Amino acid sequence: MRRRWRESDWGRARKQHRKAGNAPKWVGSSFDVGVFLGVNILDENLDETTLATSSRAAISGLPEVNISVAAPSAFAETFVTAQSHFSTTANERPSAMGLSPNASKDQESVRPPSPNSSTGLLAPSTSQGDRIGECHTNTTHLSTKAIPPTSVTTPPKGQTSGEARAEPIRNSHKGKGARVHYEEQPAPPSEVLARRGNDVEETSAGAAEQATAENQVKWGDVVMRDRMLVRVSYTEETVAGTFDESQNRTTRHLENEGWAEYIVVWRKDWLELYTDHHTPGKEWLTGHKRLAFIVPLGSSTTRLSLYSFVDLSFCVACPPAPVRVDAKRRRHFFGSTRGTNIFVFKMKCRSRAVDWVWQLWRHLGGKLPPVIEIRSPTLDTRIKIDVPGYDTADLNTAYTIFTRDNIIGLCEKYLRTVPEFRTLMEHEHAEGATFELAWRHDTNVDWVWNATDVLDEPRKWSVLCGLALTQAGRPAHLEFRRKRHLPTRLRVRDGTRMDEPPSVEGFLDRIRPNSQLKQSLYLATHDGYLFALSPAKAHPPPAPGAPGSSAFVDGSAFSFSDQADTRRGAEVRRGRLQILEATGVSDLRSIVAVRRAFQVVPPQVERVEAHNGTDWEDTEGFWAQAERTESDDEDAGGETGMAVTKDRTRLKMRRSFELVLTSGRVVRFEAYSCSAALEWIVRLRPLISYWRQRHQYDARLEMDVAHSSTGRPRITPRYMRGEHEHGHRREAPDSPPDRDASLPDLDFFYNWCVLDGCRPILKCGRLYGRKGWWGQYKHIQLILISGHLVQYHITGRTSLHHRKDKIVPLLDAYVCSGYFAAQYLPEGQYDANARPVARRYQDGLETDDGEEDTLFVVWYRVPKGAAPGVRRNNAAADIPPLASKRKAAVFRTRSKLERDAWVWAINVEVEKVVRASREREEAVRNAGELITTRGLGG
Repeated sequence: MRRRWRESDWGRARKQHRKAGNAPKWVGSSFDVGVFLGVNILDENLDETTLATSSRAAISGLPEVNISVAAPSAFAETFVTAQSHFSTTANERPSAMGLSPNASKDQESVRPPSPNSSTGLLAPSTSQGDRIGECHTNTTHLSTKAIPPTSVTTPPKGQTSGEARAEPIRNSHKGKGARVHYEEQPAPPSEVLARRGNDVEETSAGAAEQATAENQVKWGDVVMRDRMLVRVSYTEETVAGTFDESQNRTTRHLENEGWAEYIVVWRKDWLELYTDHHTPGKEWLTGHKRLAFIVPLGSSTTRLSLYSFVDLSFCVACPPAPVRVDAKRRRHFFGSTRGTNIFVFKMKCRSRAVDWVWQLWRHLGGKLPPVIEIRSPTLDTRIKIDVPGYDTADLNTAYTIFTRDNIIGLCEKYLRTVPEFRTLMEHEHAEGATFELAWRHDTNVDWVWNATDVLDEPRKWSVLCGLALTQAGRPAHLEFRRKRHLPTRLRVRDGTRMDEPPSVEGFLDRIRPNSQLKQSLYLATHDGYLFALSPAKAHPPPAPGAPGSSAFVDGSAFSFSDQADTRRGAEVRRGRLQILEATGVSDLRSIVAVRRAFQVVPPQVERVEAHNGTDWEDTEGFWAQAERTESDDEDAGGETGMAVTKDRTRLKMRRSFELVLTSGRVVRFEAYSCSAALEWIVRLRPLISYWRQRHQYDARLEMDVAHSSTGRPRITPRYMRGEHEHGHRREAPDSPPDRDASLPDLDFFYNWCVLDGCRPILKCGRLYGRKGWWGQYKHIQLILISGHLVQYHITGRTSLHHRKDKIVPLLDAYVCSGYFAAQYLPEGQYDANARPVARRYQDGLETDDGEEDTLFVVWYRVPKGAAPGVRRNNAAADIPPLASKRKAAVFRTRSKLERDAWVWAINVEVEKVVRASREREEAVRNAGELITTRGLGG
């Protein structure tokens, strides 16, 4: 017994350890008393022959061979190979506990027995050389779905797994792979190269095609790398399987670290988080960033979850892992080896965050469902499509089927075959409607619109990636939605149809009420707002025939459609520049009357009658006919017209028009001529009427969606008309709440104008914002344009225009929302238990959403060398260090649905900026050296 112990692997390792001193050395075998006793105690069915054979094998000094089967997963077929030191499955880190041989009932020992008096009956004689490394791989039937190892080898087609023989390689701990031999001769190269289709899928070439991202790199190489905003927490308690913002509210005894930007690196089975060194110059001495944390992905207790679908932040909860920078130092996060570490990651680019979640979800064992259900909110129906190869993890086939164009075509083809839906589809197409795919979670919609990633590589999982987006136990579902832009037509309550009137812009002179002095301005209307610009930065439209308005560009003629696209793009860009250069903005809803001037010196303030309700624009006074005379057409305009008139004062009055504000203040503008003044009056009145009706309609639509999706009672109940019997009123019946309702009106809040950029203003509205963390919330006007957030301060004065407050560049910006953002507020500013307060706003919106549901924060910095104007390509911008100081803009919306739509729109624009500056973003992503794998432990 003692001799067996000394000759066993553990006895020799202990002897070598004593000779080597304290130098660390890995022992590649687990201790099993049956190994050194010659008995496999894990198998109760072993017969005496096998036990005797195993006993002799334990005494012999031949090398041991391990045949491993990849861990169960849903992404590839099972492949069996001899496992070397660096050949591990995607879900299992190299560990000494996982290298014990598997024995079966009919399996013989891999070592030749030494015959003695206790040896049982032997099998037919076989030469000793042939028996070295021989092992029947019957265990392959235990797993039918697995992620393939780094290097895989399969038997030739038609050969059973039991015919395979694995020849061990001595000193496998040096990293050399195992060689697998078969009794049949290998196929000639010409036959291998001629394989197609299913013949390739059953070979090692097919396994390589099915390999996941982490299996396509060598051990220790980087799978993915990005900069992220990370919050690190620790708790001694066990957290739930999915840790999201809802679970975060109820988890107690959390120790949190502040937000910080890290370099997050994925290497096979762990994540590394790097930051700057505390000591200046240490990075120059060491040649790499400081490794702050390690997230083990191979642990059985590591969990991936979606923290928030709104801003696409995700979380990884794992046991504390040691960080070893050298061979003598080890430390654990918060100095504990127990409990749970919680890492919440937030990326700039939304699609890149989805790619991280999808790849990690696959790596941690996420499985494809047999069927994916696609819902059509427009037709209120559902379509089920089978997932090919879900049980064999044939991802390539699934990727081929589930592409955006293919799924859209399949849905349209199926709906056209059903008589009930054929007419509806033909009606939709007759109106010019097109359909797209989107993943929806509650009232949040994430369109499938990016076919390539930020590296311009194809995203084959652009449709399937939504399977990994599960929050609070509710998975996102795929929808076949109509592609809608911002509507330009609405129907009011009386059934009248209103189309969006054309905008108006031009040069004007504002008349000061006290001094009667002129101030030259350029006024332009965009989406119901009146912008004031300096004439030097007006960006007026080009005159007919001027360069830029011709159909010829750079000497080449364009087709009619190309001309229209070019002109539309030029107009959109010109409108964005106007908004960026504007000095003030006014809401057209603050104007109650547009009239022609009738006094030489106007009054500064005028009494405005209070209107009950919101139907003031339908009064006769608002649409009163402006006085028009023959002299108006005779006015030549400018100084030419002034030179021929006898009464210059009266002509100036006839050239002027006035705006009466809700506060009673009167603002006068003088146009170039009398006809131009009348044109302003005729143009502004329909715009004011339309946009006031538009905001009221949007408010009613938002309240309907919130009530249908949440089921909360309306703040002001709706009553049936004409039923006032005995002083009682009956409430109008509402449809029962349904969180899975179709909600086709969500297309309005997540419209494609934000994605396509077909309007100068991507999103705008009134919010509450403040400077920094300690300022007071103020009423602001926020406008989202290409690459920027423009903020205007709404003052309590009776001025027409609100001055521009600041411009927030979206390059290098992070957007956080909800509880994720509320945790960073100073202590005492956020009360999670505060009762909601009902509120009613100017356009009729009623809501009682809490502070957490209306809060979002934009972390930003002012880059150096950014492109001027509204260009998204910022290739010349500087690369910020990890510790660069960032500013925070805190915003509160009126409701949760508005908050979600704002966060989605800003994230879309941030992604556009990232994709337009691909080279610069690649430099930012790869800035900073990493520690080599040789220096990592744990």
